[in-house]
Amino acid sequence: MIGEFYDTIDSLKDRDEVRLFVKGLLTADEIANLMRRIEIAVLLSGNYKYKEIIKMLGVGNEKISNVHKNLLQDDSGYKIIVKRLIENRKERLKRINKIEKGARGTGVFKKSLASKVLPDLLDAVIEKFEDDKELEKEALLFTPSLAPFSNKSKKNRIK
Repeated sequence: MIGEFYDTIDSLKDRDEVRLFVKGLLTADEIANLMRRIEIAVLLSGNYKYKEIIKMLGVGNEKISNVHKNLLQDDSGYKIIVKRLIENRKERLKRINKIEKGARGTGVFKKSLASKVLPDLLDAVIEKFEDDKELEKEALLFTPSLAPFSNKSKKNRIK
């Protein structure tokens, strides 16, 4: 039965189908809880301390500990997701930076996202990532719950 469940997920063709499936399967709180765990895994992978994660995300020690234990396993699915999520965020940030560079001449330019979001913690991840360090640091903290775009209207968000 569990194999069929995995096959069902694997059969989803695109983001829209995944969204519809997850939306029908889980409540909004369950989806938020899952994403919060993934954000914890991202920050742990960036060598953030429990206290920093608690302050940033408002989660408890136990939740962080559970994610941390899973990350330490050789077959952790979190490792796959964290790697892909960071790569996706880097691509989004590249697009945003390109848009911002184009907007400089129009007076609409904004500082980079990383300089607005938790600047004191950015240096904590420098040694963790070898290439594209600045983009990696921005990607690590470019989350829906922490990004400056999170309070703006949907049309202003970058997808």
